[in-house]
Amino acid sequence: MPALADLMAQAGLADKAVRIDDNLMRLQWGSAFVIVGISGSAVVAIAPLFRAVPRSKELAFCRKLLEHNAYMGGIASFAIQSDGWVVLHAGRPLKGMDGQELATLVAGVGRFADQFDDQLIAEFYMDQPESTNQVETSASQLPQTD
Repeated sequence: MPALADLMAQAGLADKAVRIDDNLMRLQWGSAFVIVGISGSAVVAIAPLFRAVPRSKELAFCRKLLEHNAYMGGIASFAIQSDGWVVLHAGRPLKGMDGQELATLVAGVGRFADQFDDQLIAEFYMDQPESTNQVETSASQLPQTD
């Protein structure tokens, strides 16, 4: 199976990524960032967006995430992790993956994360800035992919 560095090079993303370890890289995509990794026999792209679901707005927020999932048509999907983080992610088996597929997977997560993060902040988090990832992203040292 191909290594992450090889796939990222084939995808044309290697020079835009910061290596975290052999199986994990990070890219900046507009106002969002995407972590790309290999876990077992899968490759996953994850954009961590919010530390928690907005307090007292849970139902409306979850409904909006489901509407966005439908809009994205299976390219990526929102999820709430067991630690509370709201992420946008996509993944597929590593077997048979080539650079073009990886580029499509990462770009889909990156573009949608960049599109939806500001919209969701404006609608649900303006009074709860401590719940967003905006404070800790400080990734200005990362090359832009868009």
